[in-house]
Order: sequence, then C-alpha cells, then structure tokens
Amino acid sequence: MAKNEKDDLPPHWKLDGYVKRCSVCGYPFPENVLSIDQAFKEHMKTAHRPGQTSEDISQAAARVVREATKD
Repeated sequence: MAKNEKDDLPPHWKLDGYVKRCSVCGYPFPENVLSIDQAFKEHMKTAHRPGQTSEDISQAAARVVREATKD
C-alpha cells in the first residue's frame, strides 16, 4: 500500500469546504475565530498533548466538539 504524503505532515488546520478543521481529529474551528493560527495552537495544547494515546485523543476530540457546539 502506498503511503499518503499527507501522513507525513505535522498537525495543521485544513480547509474542508468553508470550515477550517484540525488535521488530526477533524475539530471544526468557529468561523468567527480572530486568529486561526492562535486557535489551532491552543487546540493542540489542550486536545493533543504529547504522550496521549489514541483513546485520549478521541476523548479530547469529543470533548472539544461538545464544548464548541454547546448553546
């Protein structure tokens, strides 16, 4: 199986249609965020700490999505 070049990229935000998302967990960043770069850095610090297991990442991703979609 050929390796995808995107697998070699470090975590980053990506454009998915009109939504900016985390390349690791797919977390959608709000449209009204003032600085996507700063928001992404904060997301990486809180949701993807070094040493996390994939289960930790899934739980963190679910938490940030819940927090982002709260009324």
